[in-house]
Amino acid sequence: MFAVKTSRAALSLLCVGALAACAHGPTDEELAYRESVANESLLPATEEEREAIRNQDPITQATFWGMEFERSPGDMEAAVEFVGALRAIGSEQRAQEVASQALAMAPNNADLLSHLGKSLLTSGDANGSVNILRRAMVAAPDDLSIPVALGVAYDQTGRHREAQNTYRRVLERDPNSAAALSNLGLSLALTGNPEEAEIYLRRAVVQPEAGARERQNLALVLSIQGKFDEARDVGAADLPDELVDANIDYFRAMLTPRQRNYSTLRGTTDE
Repeated sequence: MFAVKTSRAALSLLCVGALAACAHGPTDEELAYRESVANESLLPATEEEREAIRNQDPITQATFWGMEFERSPGDMEAAVEFVGALRAIGSEQRAQEVASQALAMAPNNADLLSHLGKSLLTSGDANGSVNILRRAMVAAPDDLSIPVALGVAYDQTGRHREAQNTYRRVLERDPNSAAALSNLGLSLALTGNPEEAEIYLRRAVVQPEAGARERQNLALVLSIQGKFDEARDVGAADLPDELVDANIDYFRAMLTPRQRNYSTLRGTTDE
């Protein structure tokens, strides 16, 4: 990539020089050089360059893959990597635009469908994400992160029974999926079953891939049951005391059933 930038800069300087020496036409060497630079700017990066860029920061990756995708919109590897990099830097709308453009050429590309569905979900368009995630599940039946995301979309649209059935199907295939266990627990809490929710969330937090989100979900469900001291201990594993106190106060205010919906249950502070 850096060679391309250097070549473009050199080409600009060459053009400026040509204006200053307009009395003479370009030499054969100059013509050959211009042709080589033009060809170089159109060539995709090598496999080695593509592999190396994956170790760079997300912004550098987004820039690199954006150039690759611009050179060749039909390059599905570049499209998938570009969309992923855009999501990594929080550019969800642009990620959706690129994914939709690429899917017009490869409508069954599992990676693009997965990225698009999850991006729509992240952006708050749960309804729009459902059909995309269903298509992604057909295209990539072994990727269990897709049905977990679909379950979240169902929960966000109030379809809790469908959400819970989706999480349970994931757990039939992977009983120790922290994401499925945690989201099933949260969904059960939404439908007024905090005791059963606690069982699943306790299983979630002991999984190797469990993180702050799983622990905060457990703290939430403990608080719904009035177990504030235990909730405080669980929450303190990831948050400073002042944020733990703020969450406990938030939990106390949620004890009336009418306050329980997906938005309020996810309204705790984790940063």
